[in-house]
Amino acid sequence: MVLWILLISMALFAVTFIALVNKPVLRYATSISFLVLAIICSISLMLNDSNHLGMKTQVYTETKDLVSITGKDSPLNLITYKSLGNGDEKIFIYRTADHPNKNCKTKIEYNVTIKVQRGSSETPQVEIKKKHYVYKNEFWRLMFGGLGLNKETYQYTYIFKLPKNWLVLDMKQLQAVKQQAQNDIKQQLQQQLPNAIKTEMEKELQKDPTMSDNQKKKLEQKITAEQKKKLIAELTKNTFSKLLPQLEKESL
Repeated sequence: MVLWILLISMALFAVTFIALVNKPVLRYATSISFLVLAIICSISLMLNDSNHLGMKTQVYTETKDLVSITGKDSPLNLITYKSLGNGDEKIFIYRTADHPNKNCKTKIEYNVTIKVQRGSSETPQVEIKKKHYVYKNEFWRLMFGGLGLNKETYQYTYIFKLPKNWLVLDMKQLQAVKQQAQNDIKQQLQQQLPNAIKTEMEKELQKDPTMSDNQKKKLEQKITAEQKKKLIAELTKNTFSKLLPQLEKESL
């Protein structure tokens, strides 16, 4: 409404200043009144835009449970971050229990504060506090409504509450660790898988020595798939367990 009052008062200022030229006392009294009203409206609009006149801060808080960025079946529990610019600013990347396969990122387009609290909770969580401006009452809503400033967000605070066994790694560190682990697992898999298949095949053939060649072929395919899956899980767990001391040193 302030904008409409401004436009109307400016129009009335022009009309009265021109139309009442033969009545100088009334002319100046009314035109100056409308001019002052227009100035007050202009100042209030500027104050609303710069200092949020007529508005107050409202805080919206939500808490979400976290799952590891590497997946629910991963032996590692962690969130990651990516450094920006000179490294002082960081984007944290995490996953929540309600969307375990989707990466979430902390905001960068607002005033953002990020805190990591270790050992403060047995359940990994992120508390997100969002501050935005709302009108103090219906009067101010009526005055400035329609300007697009209601519920304008200006600050985010992320508090990551992590158990002691959780890590906070740079994304580059995580990628390097994954590559190292994949190479180690692949090498060990090539060494151990043939013997594992042979052992299981011998056990099954002892149970049924009369198997046909076709049955043996199908059995070998089945055992290969099973043993490969089993070995990958074991090797992954063992490999990351060996890397854990190094990762704990590199973690934030």
